[in-house]
Amino acid sequence: MLRMQLLGEFGGSPVSQGLAVLSLAVTFGLALGAIRFRGMRLGISGVLFAALIFGQFGWTVESKVLDFLRDFALILFVYALGLQVGPGFVSSLRQEGLRLNVLSLAVIVLGALLTAGIVRFTWLPKATASGLYAGAYTTTPGLAAGQDALRHMGGPDAPSRVARAGLAYTVTYPFGIIGPILVIVALRRMFRVDVAAERAALAAAEQVKRPPIEAVEFEVVPGEYVGRRLREHPLLRGKGVVLSRLLRGNTVAVPTGDTEILAGDVYRAVGPRNRLAEVVGAIGKPTDAGLGTIAGDVRRLDLIVTRTQVLRRSLNELDLIRRAGVTVVRVNRAGIDLAPKASLKLQFGDRVTVVGPEMGLKLVEEELGNCPDVLNRPQLVPIFLGIVLGVVVGSVPLAIPGLHTSIRIGLAGGPMLAAIALSQLGNIGSVVWYMPVAANGLFRDFGLAVFLACVGLQAGDHFLQNLAHSGGAELVVWGALITVLPVLLVGIVARLMMKMNFVTLAGWVAGAMTSSPALMFANEVAGSDTPATVYAAVAPLGLLVPILCAQLLVLLMS
Repeated sequence: MLRMQLLGEFGGSPVSQGLAVLSLAVTFGLALGAIRFRGMRLGISGVLFAALIFGQFGWTVESKVLDFLRDFALILFVYALGLQVGPGFVSSLRQEGLRLNVLSLAVIVLGALLTAGIVRFTWLPKATASGLYAGAYTTTPGLAAGQDALRHMGGPDAPSRVARAGLAYTVTYPFGIIGPILVIVALRRMFRVDVAAERAALAAAEQVKRPPIEAVEFEVVPGEYVGRRLREHPLLRGKGVVLSRLLRGNTVAVPTGDTEILAGDVYRAVGPRNRLAEVVGAIGKPTDAGLGTIAGDVRRLDLIVTRTQVLRRSLNELDLIRRAGVTVVRVNRAGIDLAPKASLKLQFGDRVTVVGPEMGLKLVEEELGNCPDVLNRPQLVPIFLGIVLGVVVGSVPLAIPGLHTSIRIGLAGGPMLAAIALSQLGNIGSVVWYMPVAANGLFRDFGLAVFLACVGLQAGDHFLQNLAHSGGAELVVWGALITVLPVLLVGIVARLMMKMNFVTLAGWVAGAMTSSPALMFANEVAGSDTPATVYAAVAPLGLLVPILCAQLLVLLMS
């Protein structure tokens, strides 16, 4: 009665009723997800469970309205996700990231093979395979891809097959959230890990591999390099060391490549710690002249790159030192300090530290933009254009050797691939594929919340009755096995054979399973943000590959 009275206020319109029910489900779900239990909370995943309750009590949405809201929310979610992980996607596949991604790929494929074996050799309906896999790995795009493949198969029982996949997903999803956390705990106890010692060892290794950017001052002493130009010094070419200031006599200036090295000169050098030691040792001796406090027409300025004209142009091409007498001493990109080598190309949103005369700094500021407000204003044209490209990419059929049919990565993968590619491209003219952090978080969370609500409302209709007739307990057991077994086995191999540091291992577990709750737990256990860096390195493949695996499960089980 209450439901009829409430929905009656909306004049019986399916759209208005659907939005009201959906919004209530999301509201209650977020409130449920905010409740902490023993330091853990469901977060945005609580929306799924609230929607299941709504569906069980008959608070449903008209099917066509639900389908549209689900697909549109999915597009927003995966597109924003692609823009978030895109800038680091290529770099994540290099060096250490390559090893981590191979291990993650093994976990994802083993999970798909295990799912196929379970469904083939048990009583489970074949249509549950993609949902069982998606729930065990908490891959929302994977569920969407699997259900999309089931719809494309057609037939009068297509809706029931889609419903079975959704039911398997909702049943296995809860343990899919908890499972990776249990794996991290199990690995820690299995190997009797001293987290403090592991953290210290990782920090020491990181110092060697990526020395921090520092600044030192040194005085030139007589030697073989005196009388030569700075550009002729072998340790200053391509090493990432920048000489930002020069004190000669009582005058402070910005040195250039044509500056002659003279005994008694005092320089301020900025660069990686190990390279600085080489330069200072070759030219002079450390000093504490305090060049930053000596009066002169040399200033330091922090800028933000917001002009499209300088994007994808290297520091060598910009040639600021010759044109404006200004030296770039530091570039910070997404919180990471980069050595300002001549080959480094600027990207939108880079934070650049420059040193030079006041007039030169004004010229450089105008050239780079330095308009923080631009960063906080998301451009709508790139968003909608990217979505169009994503839909097109998702509809392209991909032939799989050995199968008589093709697959499409669909709305779950197309917008994500398009966003990753466009974020690598950066810009086309004035159209920049950059989304502010706050805007990206809003798009991503809004899309995910609405999608989970749609899935929950769809699966929640007579949920308990369907669960009783579909062997819900068995689905939970099989889902838990798929969640834990592959990542635990590969994690043991990574620790025993590859000697992987536990802090890295914890972040890898969260990233391989693309589990945000596990990431928060890993950060808390490690006492640092290092697991988040590892998570970012493996998450892109962890998001993309399950989309293909879910569709392959549908085809192989048909």
